[in-house]
Parts: sequence; structure tokens; C-alpha cells
Amino acid sequence: MGNGLAFSSGKLTLLQIIQNVYNELGLGQNPPTQIISNTDAQIVQLLALANREGKNFYNQGFGTNGGWVALRRQNLFTINSVSGLTGNFTLGSPIVTNIKTNTTGITTSMLPYATTYIPVDTTIVSVDSSSQITMSVNALATATNASFFCGQAVYPLPSDFAYFMSQTWWDRAFKWQLLGPLDAQEWQVLKSGISPTGPRRRFRIYNNQFVIDPVPGFSSSDNGSSEVYEYYSNGWCQSTGGTAGILQTKWTADTDNYCLDDECITLGIIWRYKRAKGLDYGEEKRTYDLLVERIMARDGGNRSLPLNASASGIRLLNQQNVPDTGFGS
Repeated sequence: MGNGLAFSSGKLTLLQIIQNVYNELGLGQNPPTQIISNTDAQIVQLLALANREGKNFYNQGFGTNGGWVALRRQNLFTINSVSGLTGNFTLGSPIVTNIKTNTTGITTSMLPYATTYIPVDTTIVSVDSSSQITMSVNALATATNASFFCGQAVYPLPSDFAYFMSQTWWDRAFKWQLLGPLDAQEWQVLKSGISPTGPRRRFRIYNNQFVIDPVPGFSSSDNGSSEVYEYYSNGWCQSTGGTAGILQTKWTADTDNYCLDDECITLGIIWRYKRAKGLDYGEEKRTYDLLVERIMARDGGNRSLPLNASASGIRLLNQQNVPDTGFGS
């Protein structure tokens, strides 16, 4: 599945970028027709510099603006859980039998949960039949028709994940923010200590995965509820194909596109090439730096700064949008 950016028809490919650099530097009468897998030492160096400049320019976006706007992404995922289950537990056995209503919807990516019968962080090893599952550990007690539920608490991060956009973690079903990310000590208090968790969902990043607590499934409304957060992508170039393209952390094909500014990477490769060859690159570097400053200043736009006492911005509730009568009706 693609996760790329939609580009205009004028967006340059890697091959075109290197050809432009080649011509501007006057490296020969015949620009290269192939970049990836080209064994010519000069082309190999230009490709290496293109990767260096791409990564460096990407990192320059980590300033006060929170990263290049083009690389800000949203991850919306759905909670999976099965509620209202009953089953038979046997002390010393990992098998849960006589499950009602049935095991439909239960998967090995879920955790079974019951305070009295199932240890914390137990996983499902297998779904054996429509009325039986096998857990990763033995039950803590024997019980017949005991209530439990199963929920998926671990979700993968996007393949192009670099870092979170702060304060964007929300549960859209309950209209409240997720609490976190928790550190290791806070997480162990929740999982190992005697501590009420309350209704709010919490999360941490563990083993490169998004982990939530409490395990969903206590309420039937958990299943299918939406969780969302925004993040910054690590892909500064992508395979061709617009939104069907794949974001990448390096050039892999001549037809790849640059996700950021084509002129900047062209100038960046030029001054880096001249520096690598021991040539004077001062003017090219100044031109590049000025362009970078302009692009960073206008990236994503900016709010107006008022010079009077009235501040602008989004106001959810103030004297301008409260009705004179009937408030709350």
C-alpha cells in the first residue's frame, strides 16, 4: 500500500536532478542516462552526495516549525476486541474451554483479560476451536462460566515513522486524549502494582510498537473505536507513483522523486561536490543557505502576529459565540 505524496508533473526525478547538476558543473558533454547501479566513479560520488544532501536537508526541518509540513502524517487505527465472553478455567492449565458466545473475532494478537483467573500480560497462543483457546501461561484459579474478554493492546507503528507530533494522541470514540507516552517506571506501576487506572487509555512505545492500557474489551464499545496520532515521516524521497509511491530514506531508483524542494537539493549537491573536489564553493554555499532560509520561513505558512491587544486564533468558547439565551439547551 502506498503512502507517498501527490506530486505535480513538474517534479524532478533523481535522474533529472543529477543530470542538472552534471550540466551546471560542466562535467561533460553527455550527461548520464543511468544513476542507480552506474559504476562510473563520478556518478557514484554524485549519488552519494544526493543521499547526503537529502538526509541533511530533511534534518534541517527539525527546528521550531516541527519538521517539514510535507512529511507530517496521521495514523488512524481501529481497536480490536471481543467482549462479554465466559469460559471454564482450570488451575495449572493454559486452556480455556466452553467459551460462550464463541471465539469469533479472537486472534493471537489479542490479550485475554480477567482479574482473578488470568495473569497480567498473558497472550493467546492459539484459537483451538469455536469454544476453546490456549493461553501462554496457566490459569490462576479454577472457575466455571467465568467472565473475561480479549483485546488487542499492541499496534505497529507506521513503516515510515520518525517521531510523534506532541499532544496529538486522541481516542475519537470517547473524545479525549490518550495519556502518555509513559516511561518504563510508570508502565510497571500500572501492570505490576495495585493501582486504579481509571477510564482513560494510556500508552507507551515498546519494542517499536504502540502499546495501550488498559487492555481494550471491558466494554463492547471498545471494538472498532478509533485511535489517532500525528507523526513525522522519515521518508524524504519516494518511489514514483504519487500517493501510491513508497516513502524512502535513500534513493533506490532513477525515477524516484524528492519529497522536498528540488532546487535546494540541486544546489546542495553542487556545493558539496565542489567542496569534495577541493574547489571554492563559498558562493554556491551562500546561495544554497539563503534559499534554505526562505523555504523554511514560508513552509506551512504562519499565523499573523497582532499589534493590538486582541489575540487571534481559534476560540472554542468566548463572548463572540455564546448565545444570549438558551445556552445549553
